[in-house]
Amino acid sequence: VRRFQSRHGLAPDGVVGRETQQALDIGVAQRIEQLRVNLERLRWVAQDLHGDYLLVDVAGFSAQLYEDDRLAWTSRVTVGRPYRRTPSLRTSVTAIVLNPTWTVPPTILREDLLPKLARDPAHLAALQLRVTDRAGRPVDPATVDWSRYRGAARGFPYQLVQPPGRLNPLGELKFVLSNSQAIYLHDTPDKTQFGRASRALSSGCIRVERAHQLAVRLLDDPEQWSPEALREAIARGRTTTVALPRELPVMLLYFTARAEEGQVLFHPDLYGRDPQVLAALRAPVRLAPVDPPPQR
Repeated sequence: VRRFQSRHGLAPDGVVGRETQQALDIGVAQRIEQLRVNLERLRWVAQDLHGDYLLVDVAGFSAQLYEDDRLAWTSRVTVGRPYRRTPSLRTSVTAIVLNPTWTVPPTILREDLLPKLARDPAHLAALQLRVTDRAGRPVDPATVDWSRYRGAARGFPYQLVQPPGRLNPLGELKFVLSNSQAIYLHDTPDKTQFGRASRALSSGCIRVERAHQLAVRLLDDPEQWSPEALREAIARGRTTTVALPRELPVMLLYFTARAEEGQVLFHPDLYGRDPQVLAALRAPVRLAPVDPPPQR
């Protein structure tokens, strides 16, 4: 029961509450349909699941590193909230940034920060955010009319940048992914969030509980990048980008059912994606018309 609960986003509290009852009420037919949906998802990527790769299961709040088709590392992760979804994509990790800075992305800027700064510009200093222009030159925050840009990040001519440190939401490590959506993996200073059963907490990027372990494995250099050497480099406090010895394939996938260690594990449909796939599977197959052979 404990394993079932932890895999369903249910707290192992010994209480049959609302969420536990909902999970128990799901019938066999619905579970079979859930398996159909996820077998279809697996078919889309099965040819890529070989060799060395990093898989992030968004619906399962987990990440696994495979080396030579064998599981080498695993970690709990947090993913995007339902209204700031982590996308499904295939990409690669190319570098690791030690002591990363954080540039506030447009969505957070528009929906979270600019309204707060319009009400109280002192919030900027509390978060240790620096204002720069698009060329990276510093701007005096006192010269900015914050009320003018309330909720209008698209016309905002500046960037808000947070330096490395205790308050930086990226923690001590950022894993650079090749994609056009500004999605990446990163460390976090708040490790308590990984103890939650449901971990849809971010604005789209993936927070990794065991980020330091992952960095050591990806750098793949026991002499130069041992765990101790990584800690020492971070302790220097400088923002440093380290290119990986080779790019590693990364897949951000969405499985609401998976087979693992001889068991089938079901996860809630966090983003409500299952019905669309199921509808496509149920749709009648329409074959293209075939022209009759020419008459002789």
